Amino acid sequence: MRVLIALIALFTLGGCATVTVVPKEQLAEQRLTGSAEPIAHIYADNWGIYLFKYVPIATGSLSRPGAFRWPTWFSDQVQIENLVQKVSDESKRLGGTVLTDLRTRDRSYWMGTWWVTWPFWLNEFEVSANASR
Repeated sequence: MRVLIALIALFTLGGCATVTVVPKEQLAEQRLTGSAEPIAHIYADNWGIYLFKYVPIATGSLSRPGAFRWPTWFSDQVQIENLVQKVSDESKRLGGTVLTDLRTRDRSYWMGTWWVTWPFWLNEFEVSANASR
């Protein structure tokens, strides 16, 4: 019974996308680049549950990050390109013209014990950058 409940929770709550902006007012008057005016530090994250690491089952959606919604089913939204585009779009929306210190991180791993969740993987990518003008 516990296994059934765990699998239901896994597929119901699977997938999340986040975009966080730290505005220049919270940067303690620190410069992000030598001559450009700092705007913000931008962080984006998206993860999802995959079958055998390559078949998307449930992923977060970058169209409304941070808002509660059902996960995107069978659509591969967890990609570095999508996150870099989201960070770039957010920088542009804030008036940025320069992105510096763009960093990416891949935190994909096999989920759980072999007899319960052996075919499932959690794929997660993170992207962060500093926006300036």
